[in-house]
Amino acid sequence: MKILILANRLPHGNVAGGHRLIYQRMRQLVERGHEVGLAAFIDPEEERHLPELRRMLFEAETVPAKQRRLAVRVFRDYVSGSLPAIFWKNHAPAMMQLVGDLVERSKYDVVVAEFSEMGMYLYRNPYLSAVHKVVSCHRCLTTTFANYIELPGIPLSLRLKSASQMHVLEKYEFELYSAMDHILTLTAEDRFALLRHAPQLPVSVIRPGIDFDYLDREPTTAAESPIIMMCGYFADKSNNDGALWFAHEVWPKLAGKHPKLKCIFVGTGASSEMKQLSEKESRIRVCGHVDDLRPYREQATIFINPMRLGSGLRVKVLEAMATGLPVVSTALGVAGIPAQNGVNCFVADTPELFAQSIEWLLSDARLADGMGRAAKAMVQRHYDIRSAIRELEQVLAEVVSI
Repeated sequence: MKILILANRLPHGNVAGGHRLIYQRMRQLVERGHEVGLAAFIDPEEERHLPELRRMLFEAETVPAKQRRLAVRVFRDYVSGSLPAIFWKNHAPAMMQLVGDLVERSKYDVVVAEFSEMGMYLYRNPYLSAVHKVVSCHRCLTTTFANYIELPGIPLSLRLKSASQMHVLEKYEFELYSAMDHILTLTAEDRFALLRHAPQLPVSVIRPGIDFDYLDREPTTAAESPIIMMCGYFADKSNNDGALWFAHEVWPKLAGKHPKLKCIFVGTGASSEMKQLSEKESRIRVCGHVDDLRPYREQATIFINPMRLGSGLRVKVLEAMATGLPVVSTALGVAGIPAQNGVNCFVADTPELFAQSIEWLLSDARLADGMGRAAKAMVQRHYDIRSAIRELEQVLAEVVSI
């Protein structure tokens, strides 16, 4: 098959989370003999990854990511036209034309929009000729915004923005899905969430695959002090909220009892409030962009995922588990994962229990080691990358044969 992938950020081998999943899917599809193209938004610091992608793929074309003016962003957050703000933030006429040009020029069999926001380039695109269309929904946006409105402790500004967008977002999101040939989700929970809104949608669950060959390597020297690690794209509201919740609500319960304990937040897009954390507390470090997450995971003692917002499956949690790191997460942070509290991870939704779970792991090396081994075995059983890519390949083949 000839498959065109659309992404709102350049997917490459050193990126974390959902965009690393996209990179793995592309690489595996190429290895299985498919011709894979890419159209993606790109930031200047990611341009150095383009040569490697172009060697691997049939073709890779990019559009510069836009920096919207603050006043315009604020206006769109509260006052939306026919295009909801979260789609507008990813909208560019140049990408509309690029997608149309690539489909026409290279005669793709199917186009897969990774993340729902990129689905707009397959919906009402005046440049797009007839082609099979699939949206890979990493999270239901309507469900995510509903969480913003309902969850206690969310800033009033975010609640108001979400409430003002809900009607137009739900209408647009599900009209878009209905115009596609197929929808993919990462978990059964997300599939059911979509079907509650639109029971007629053709939806398949394609689990993320974890690349153990990439993760298994010679370990670095162990850290002298215990380290708590969180990683992610912190421009995302759910990651930013989780990091700040941990720093403000959980960290103070640990810091005094464990004077050598450190905490690192690894990933791009940190807010000004996140950056101020390390100024107030020397043992908290906000690392920003790194070329390779593996050394940070190897140095870490515990991986945390204090997510309170959003939906979808967290690939970063699976990768941490695959390396044998003990994980402490909220229930939402391990949604869709076969998480067994006290066996392959700790699940905690209150600051007190979250801190207590970390303390148990810090004080009991046997518990931490056993939990890490149980988590790695679970990921090996359920998230083999080769099985996942065969499932994706089968769904795409069925779509193309229609």
